[in-house]
Amino acid sequence: MVRFLFASILFVAAATMGREATAQTNPIPRIEAAEGVFSEGLTAFDTSNFGLAFRRFQIVIDQYPFNRKTTAAWLMAGKSLYRNGAFRRATDFLSQFLNTYPTSGYLAEARRVRDFARTRLNERNRPIVKLGILLPAESQDLSRTQSLFNGIRLAVDDHNSAAGVDEAEIEMIFRNTRNEPEHAAQMVADLTNAGADMILGPLYSDEAIAAAEAAEKAGVVLVAPLATDEEVSDGHRFVFQTNPTLVMRGRLMARFAVQGLRLHEFGVVAELHDSVSERMAEGFEDEALRIDGDVRFFDLIESLREWYTVANSLGADSLREVEAVYLPVTPGDNPVQLMDGILTGLERIGVRTRVLGGKSWNNLPIVDRASIFQVTYTNDFLVDDSLQNVKVFKAQFAELAGHAPDRLAFTGYDVARFLIDAKIAHPEESFRQVLSGAARYQGLGMRIDFAGGNVNQALFYHRYRDGELQLIR
Repeated sequence: MVRFLFASILFVAAATMGREATAQTNPIPRIEAAEGVFSEGLTAFDTSNFGLAFRRFQIVIDQYPFNRKTTAAWLMAGKSLYRNGAFRRATDFLSQFLNTYPTSGYLAEARRVRDFARTRLNERNRPIVKLGILLPAESQDLSRTQSLFNGIRLAVDDHNSAAGVDEAEIEMIFRNTRNEPEHAAQMVADLTNAGADMILGPLYSDEAIAAAEAAEKAGVVLVAPLATDEEVSDGHRFVFQTNPTLVMRGRLMARFAVQGLRLHEFGVVAELHDSVSERMAEGFEDEALRIDGDVRFFDLIESLREWYTVANSLGADSLREVEAVYLPVTPGDNPVQLMDGILTGLERIGVRTRVLGGKSWNNLPIVDRASIFQVTYTNDFLVDDSLQNVKVFKAQFAELAGHAPDRLAFTGYDVARFLIDAKIAHPEESFRQVLSGAARYQGLGMRIDFAGGNVNQALFYHRYRDGELQLIR
């Protein structure tokens, strides 16, 4: 059965406690907060604001799964979907309600609305695109998964509510990876058997590597939203990574330095045994050399503390021989202190070599000192709060989840929206080829551009200059 509400899956045990049969021995509590949200949903429904009504009733279901309004909220949420034209969603949602609450007093009304939805669905015969969602639902992963899933769900809602009469509707099919690579691979096969046209997930690299192998064998497109290990997509045709790999981040910084900043001579420093620092540095060196840059030195330091003395270790003469030095620092718990220490060391030996880096240099309160070295870095996530679509998303997410969206929520929305838009625009073409050649996507918080490959090559580029942090591309 298609699952629309991840939270409903998670709380199914609690929801089952709310059945009327159980209520005979366990009185159903009155929760004032749930009563208030339910009333807001009724007001929205009565004023024909059915999208808002659905989200309010859904909050009652998700956040207050055992209260006097539980079953009424399920029924009204189904009615809201029906009145909003989401007939397939209404059908599946109400079927889930009937299965979960077989003794509810609302059964007859729920069946009636479901039958209407089925009739309208058959009349319209709207094409369906099935989006498989492969995420862990274990307790330690719950908050991360819920946030990402809610972002995905809002992207699906936005498409389905705005889709034309003949345009495909998106269905979501959820499977739990259990945070186990072998099980994640099994669930790829399960999603494929369920008819998934594409799969979004898993979260972590170890799961994603296993799932990628299964997706490649099945010939179904799988898009990993967060994994940065290049093994996830390396050598695969059907597997994509929207979070640039560590090597790709280094490559993109080198490409920007040579082709965008017109720099040519570089030094590189990385921390030994820090896979993030090492892989980014290797990517930078490889790309710089490939495009005719000159890497004068590549030094490895042995510990985090050695970043504080890296200027003295390199020496003023070595630093004066290069136009920029790439420092992919993994700062630990004190990024401001560490980055300030690095720049202070450079200042003390009297050099003004430009500093290049990754997102660890982002938005530090040492703007003046960073401006001295025109610190320039890549960043994979940026939200402009002044944009109207960002404001709308924040409001929708707050209505749905009861709190502000985090980075995972924006990521879920952006990746899902990118996939949906690409699939809808090219329904008959090979989807892996469509994604590989798709135009650059500017989302709410991220950019996506596979540039003919299967690893995202779109980042933001910032620099500190004249006492300001600037977005330069």
